[in-house]
Amino acid sequence: MRIVSFGGPGGEQPGVLVDDHTILPLAPVLAPLGLPATDTTHILALWPTIRPLVEAALHDTHRHIARAGVRLGPPVPRPGKVIAVGFNYPLHSNAVLGDVTPPTEPVMFVKLPGSVCGPYDPLIKPPETKALDYELELAVVIGRAGRRIAPDDALDHVAGYMIANDVTARDVALGAGIHSPLQMQLVRGKGFPSFCATGPWLLMRDERDERLDAMPLNLKLSVNGQARQDGWSSDMLFDIPALIASISSTTDLLPGDVILTGTPSGCGFELDPPAYLVDGDEIRGTITGLGEQHQRVTDEDTTSREIPVTPTTVRTAS
Repeated sequence: MRIVSFGGPGGEQPGVLVDDHTILPLAPVLAPLGLPATDTTHILALWPTIRPLVEAALHDTHRHIARAGVRLGPPVPRPGKVIAVGFNYPLHSNAVLGDVTPPTEPVMFVKLPGSVCGPYDPLIKPPETKALDYELELAVVIGRAGRRIAPDDALDHVAGYMIANDVTARDVALGAGIHSPLQMQLVRGKGFPSFCATGPWLLMRDERDERLDAMPLNLKLSVNGQARQDGWSSDMLFDIPALIASISSTTDLLPGDVILTGTPSGCGFELDPPAYLVDGDEIRGTITGLGEQHQRVTDEDTTSREIPVTPTTVRTAS
């Protein structure tokens, strides 16, 4: 089953793709039963209960809406945490660190939830960077909460998988330079709005044969039609169970949390000469079975403006 969100930025509603052209909105299915109908993280937490209700409603065509002309937002519009993993593909790691001993445990950092955007939204290039770069990644979404999760149990905590682009302003992220690690600015360099495009859909793990959890997935990214990244998830230094076990030893993992599992080689900074993103560039990223996302790079309008009140900008105490 493919979970999507649809609607304007900040006001997305959850849905399910019936097919490539049709969406089943979940609010009319769930709200009359007193179930959470507008927050994807709550839906994921209750998925074992909700799934049969959704399956039963899939063939009720009166509830369907056409996908055409509807904006798809990030499948999980308001993740509690976005945890990223660095240096998880050896060739990419070597390009950053040189020929050094690989990490003995996952290197983790965070992206700001406000960096998350939809799969076709523009990538906004802030004026602070002249080294804007892409990183296509397989994203894992948590469906079942846990702490200190054993590797053998890790996949039971996975709701599903989606595409993500861990965009980085490399000059901002480096801060005072790689030789001054305490002054690096990873959160700033990776946290601008639109720096984490996700989707177009979240492929729920219940739709996958268990053998496919370990099936190599092909990650491909192009810029203006030119192939840049072409890697396989099987090249990860730490696989998904190992990542979940390691990350959950540090922090609780909750439904809707997103883990970015690392990027293969071929980023713009690795090219000779480096090829960073500029206004007008078109990025396309695909992963086996997870669809395609595309973004157009657009220079930021730096005019001061108010942020509208939406479910994304207003948090309620729980």
